[in-house]
Amino acid sequence: MKLGIIFDLDGTLWEVTNTTYLSVNEVSSKYKINSISRDTVISCFGLDKDNTSLKYYPTLDKEFRLKLMDETAILIINRLKLSGGNIYNGVKNTLKILSKNYDLYIVSNTANYEYIESFLDGNNVRDYFKDYIAASSINISKSDAIKKIISDNNLECAIYVGDTIYDFDASKCVGIPFIWAKYGFGKSINVEYSIENFSEIIKVIKNIFKH
Repeated sequence: MKLGIIFDLDGTLWEVTNTTYLSVNEVSSKYKINSISRDTVISCFGLDKDNTSLKYYPTLDKEFRLKLMDETAILIINRLKLSGGNIYNGVKNTLKILSKNYDLYIVSNTANYEYIESFLDGNNVRDYFKDYIAASSINISKSDAIKKIISDNNLECAIYVGDTIYDFDASKCVGIPFIWAKYGFGKSINVEYSIENFSEIIKVIKNIFKH
């Protein structure tokens, strides 16, 4: 049986709040727009490009909002290419172990494939992953992106790992098990499976695939 583990990125594999906060406000300052609070930035992790832009710039028209998002994405990616982001403890070693028994994938709501690639290359983990999708870049929902990964890679069984209610809802829509990364940005999600730190995932996955 072909088994796949599909991961969200932000709040699941790494944390890039400071990089995002600095980049968003650099763009806002450039256009003399009010600064975006750190809390607002945090609340947008897990949202797609359009909904994030609405939270950042609710009074601006859509075309300009999305232009600002594109400029912000370039700044974020350039910073992350240098820093690799703040990868969570245990992620690299655990991914290495998981990749020996399962096919690994990433599905993120980001609008830019380079964003995912900055994680893969900045942390030297590209070899552990078979495929990845930046959902907003091809204008599909996270649930449809998960379905596409499953279909494109002929997965017979899959699990989605994420940190927010949006991730949980996406996995529920697809009809696959969900593992909640409690250390991420989501709060009080009622789930069957969860992890307090990334390395716990090995044991939880083995338990899921027993059923």
